[in-house]
Amino acid sequence: MPAPLALVIGAGLAGAAAASALARQGWQVQVLDTAPAPAAGASSLPAGLMAPHLSADDGLLSRLTRAGLQATRTELERLSAQGRLRPGEDWLASGALEHRIRHTRPPALPEPSADASRPALAGELAKAGLPADALGIWHPQAAWVRPGALVRAWLAEQGVRFKGATRVERLVRVEPDSGEAGPGWQAQDDSGGVVAQASLVVVAAALGSAELTQGKLRLQPVRGQVTWGLHDAADALPPFPVNGSGHLLTRLPLDEGLAWLSGSSYGHGERDTEIRQEDHAANLARIRALLPTAAETLAPAFASGTRTGEGAGSVRAWTGVRCASTDRRPLVGMLAPGLWALTAMGSRGLTFSALCAALLAARVGGQAQPLPADLAAALDLARQR
Repeated sequence: MPAPLALVIGAGLAGAAAASALARQGWQVQVLDTAPAPAAGASSLPAGLMAPHLSADDGLLSRLTRAGLQATRTELERLSAQGRLRPGEDWLASGALEHRIRHTRPPALPEPSADASRPALAGELAKAGLPADALGIWHPQAAWVRPGALVRAWLAEQGVRFKGATRVERLVRVEPDSGEAGPGWQAQDDSGGVVAQASLVVVAAALGSAELTQGKLRLQPVRGQVTWGLHDAADALPPFPVNGSGHLLTRLPLDEGLAWLSGSSYGHGERDTEIRQEDHAANLARIRALLPTAAETLAPAFASGTRTGEGAGSVRAWTGVRCASTDRRPLVGMLAPGLWALTAMGSRGLTFSALCAALLAARVGGQAQPLPADLAAALDLARQR
């Protein structure tokens, strides 16, 4: 019997994770995207940091981010073992120091273990240029990742095919042919032509998911601008990522050279992707609050303005529009028989995509959910109804 056919619309982190998870369950998966290459849109960020969220009561978001971080780390290690990712170049299990500048007391921490977040040691604070009495948390499981590399690794899964420069205008339910198990779905272009047809469709098209699902999903845009630059001052900056209000990655081996990266701005409801100098200034202000010593090292690059050419000495910018739900948690679930959605990763696509894809694949296949029922319910799109 031939493998069942699935169609995934969207080739960012969410869509690529869904395609990989379904392919590993025996589906033949076609991935479509309006962009000519995968990892466009918000997934084109040069690099991102994934770290757990901490709260005073170890609440829902804290538990979700821990589960998501573990799911992504498992995938990073699996793909590296298969030679599809390069540790140290595409991602690094760097750990991260959280400087809790907006807090006056330690947060709730998970049960002690080798991988659990813990109070930062004096030596770790010193390496970041922070005083010994700074409120810091060390996250051993944190990692930086190049999203485009992860997307391409997922799309290289056996059974997955990618087709770019293909726009889907609408999804139409069709009755099965004789002998087929159930209804299917057609992806149609603007003239009504059939782009693809499958028994299972997963909509992972970021903000475009709302239109494709006829308004059944409530989504909102969130503009972000990241500031980054090339440098040869690695010894003057922390040897690991630091987060808190914003974050600073210091030793990224990007294609252009060794780089630092900081941000991001958070423009709720905004879709504009033009570079804004005021956002660069805001990102520098975040670094000054987070790491005053590092800010002094990087300030001259900000003063030189935005650069579009090669070389060090001035800042670069990445801007993108992320897709979020009204409560800022991802949306995963079935909209109609054979029609599913996986979207609204917000600014935590690296943390949540693998977990949400595993949840979707388990539910499609009628298998046990990969996380507790209350956490699964917190991701289910049924909460919007």
